[in-house]
Amino acid sequence: MGFKLQKPETLQKRKLRKKPHKEAITPSKIKFNTMAKLHTLTLELEHDYTLICIHTTLEDYRLAYYINKSLNLRFFRNETDLDFENSKASFSLFEYDDPTNFVTYYLIANKSLLVEYKTATKNALFYNTLLGETIVSYLVNDHKKVDFFLKISEGLTKHQINTLVEQLNSIKQVITAFTINPEQLKQKEHLIF
Repeated sequence: MGFKLQKPETLQKRKLRKKPHKEAITPSKIKFNTMAKLHTLTLELEHDYTLICIHTTLEDYRLAYYINKSLNLRFFRNETDLDFENSKASFSLFEYDDPTNFVTYYLIANKSLLVEYKTATKNALFYNTLLGETIVSYLVNDHKKVDFFLKISEGLTKHQINTLVEQLNSIKQVITAFTINPEQLKQKEHLIF
């Protein structure tokens, strides 16, 4: 069939090799390779959204109102703001899901103001009074002059995006609006949510 039967005499004629006797291994004879290889894994995040920068002096809710009025969108304030574990800052977040074009719009504040109150020290002029210190944090540090970001998920054509930017610039209270490539941002991971 698939295998041969050997006669018992041929099995006995084979010489068995003796393995050399191994010396006992003691801890002093063990050598370790102390050089460890470091492997790094880099993850390239692809952006699947369009990002529009908005410069304005308006508060977040007023800007959302004017965008809703001018662009016929329906932004609403999200229940939770955008905040990070290691930061005390939180950034206001407005959202609109367009059911006809299957596009989601996010209006995100780039600046967060936090007032920390501390009591004055004993040697201070106004002892036992609360002093407020305003801490300014930015969502994207390399664009500190940008007041808001309008993040648009994929689904709009370049022409539609250009029209949207023109409509944003036509709002009297908006100083300027322009698109930016998210790949150029140093902190693009802050815009992934």
